[in-house]
Amino acid sequence: MTAQILTPPRGPQPHSRPRLLPEFRMTGNGFRTLVRTQAKLLSREPTVVLAGVVLPVALIVVFGLVPSFTKPAANLGGKTTLDVYVPTFAMLSSVLTALTALPVTFADLRERGVLRRLAVSPVPAAGLLAAQVTVLVAAAASTATLVVLIGTVGFGAELPVNLGLMLASYVLGTTALISLGLLIAAKAPAAGVATGFGVPTMIVNFFFAGVYVPLQQLPHLLRTVSGFVPYGAIVDTWSGSGAAWQHLLVLAGYTVVGSLAAARFFKWE
Repeated sequence: MTAQILTPPRGPQPHSRPRLLPEFRMTGNGFRTLVRTQAKLLSREPTVVLAGVVLPVALIVVFGLVPSFTKPAANLGGKTTLDVYVPTFAMLSSVLTALTALPVTFADLRERGVLRRLAVSPVPAAGLLAAQVTVLVAAAASTATLVVLIGTVGFGAELPVNLGLMLASYVLGTTALISLGLLIAAKAPAAGVATGFGVPTMIVNFFFAGVYVPLQQLPHLLRTVSGFVPYGAIVDTWSGSGAAWQHLLVLAGYTVVGSLAAARFFKWE
């Protein structure tokens, strides 16, 4: 009698652990095509364009045209109002797109069953997510650069002394905000639910970044709390308030925890 050697069947096992996110399954050319498509689609969304690009640029121009905003003020530590608001307006695009456009778009796709259909299409849902994040980050970075150039070159605002810290806070700040946006998008079943979570989160970030009242005029307790809110930590780093390493650590923490939580709870259906 000849002994037979049994080999285990190839392919996924019935009890294998599922992936947290769908497999990417895209070539470089396919991803670039998807990015271009997403860029065209987002450019046709008036809300995204007006809030994410036009609003920050318009605000820095308006503030720059007010004569009193370009003069040093004692209650701002000798800085001008424009100096204080350049970092605030530079990050505004990242906040708006990360906490509203991103989660609302994906919640809408989930509500309409688009993400479920993508699971069996040549375009994977993970690729769509990556393409949209790429477009939003690129648009926010371009807007931030334009705001800084208008504020400094056009109206004489001062740049932070340490440009390396400024760039580090921008990068970590953007990833932290995107992570929060993905976390909101993770389980929001509809666009309205995503808006209900995204807008309050955005308003809290606005307050602690000094959008409504300059941070220098807030009580000490609120100034301390602002360093632990993403938008506030970014602005504090740009303005040189507090320990820079602490602000960057806070932003890195939001990025890591938010990303892991979003990956853990994200539902494509």
